[in-house]
Amino acid sequence: MTPGTLQTIFQIIILVGIIITGIGGFGSYHYGKKATAIKNEKQQENQQATNSKLDKILESIGSDNKTKLLEKYQAGYVLFGIDLSTTFSSEAFPHRKEVLTEYEFDWGKVKIEKLTSTSITILMPDIRYKPLNAHFNGTYRTIPRRPLGKEYIYPVRPAGSLHRIFIELLNDNNQQLIFVIGFRKTE
Repeated sequence: MTPGTLQTIFQIIILVGIIITGIGGFGSYHYGKKATAIKNEKQQENQQATNSKLDKILESIGSDNKTKLLEKYQAGYVLFGIDLSTTFSSEAFPHRKEVLTEYEFDWGKVKIEKLTSTSITILMPDIRYKPLNAHFNGTYRTIPRRPLGKEYIYPVRPAGSLHRIFIELLNDNNQQLIFVIGFRKTE
């Protein structure tokens, strides 16, 4: 074979490689978008199921609770629940309603640290106060199991924040605990 023939063969190989790369790039882009859409759809379904669970629990403790909570925590609140059926390896389910946009919660770390017949010690969600990029991680709060609906001041307050943070046990049915993190403007 002559060098010209070999050059032509290798140019054809390069052309085939470019075509295969283009097809691979398009396939990766196209199916990547489909995979992301499926993942987002599943996350949305999971969030809806979680919200439905919390809505049912909230309904079971009284239909006026949403209004009462907004009256009590004018700046907003977040509901979250912990399922006790899995021996303290429980997961928190945020149910966002009217929550302040200045805060971001990491619900992945929330768990019951200690549960007695009279009190609950909970590892609170990690909280980030966005205006200062201040993080409150690893905060524990012990509150009594009775009376329900009594608020307790959150032990940390971001510098410059006009709001106090409160935690309250809203429901305790020995299977699930429903908590409220509420925000109220300070005087």
